[in-house]
Amino acid sequence: MFVIVQSVVYTRLGPVSILIDNGVAIEIALGRIFDAPLKDVQPFKKVLEDYFTKRSGKVNFPVRLKGTDFQKKVWEEVRKIPYGEVRTYGWIAKIVGTSPRAVGMAMRSNRLPIYIPCHRVVSKGSLGGFSSGFEWKVFLLELEGVLI
Repeated sequence: MFVIVQSVVYTRLGPVSILIDNGVAIEIALGRIFDAPLKDVQPFKKVLEDYFTKRSGKVNFPVRLKGTDFQKKVWEEVRKIPYGEVRTYGWIAKIVGTSPRAVGMAMRSNRLPIYIPCHRVVSKGSLGGFSSGFEWKVFLLELEGVLI
């Protein structure tokens, strides 16, 4: 039996919803709420609350990644970027042996933003894109002290 619920944390920019299936996170949405029953599922909600209130920069909980082997390789490298730091698409591309464009495409498929902190990946001369919108990228980077 599948039990899919969501927990929601509210930020000044809007809701952050985490979709949970049988005890593992399967998706995080910035700025919207899923069509699923609402439940305060711990530790998921606490981890996000701690992140958004700056009590902790660690975002760790059980997840189920859905993607290709290549996407998972990119996400694994992005996950290593420390809180409050950024890396470029080119930097990630060198590590995984691909192009910056391919890294960007893998990041576009990231269903777990914040857990896989794709907001910490920027272009060489700009902040680059973000699947949840530029406003969210700026918000998250400001939260982590990267942009002031």
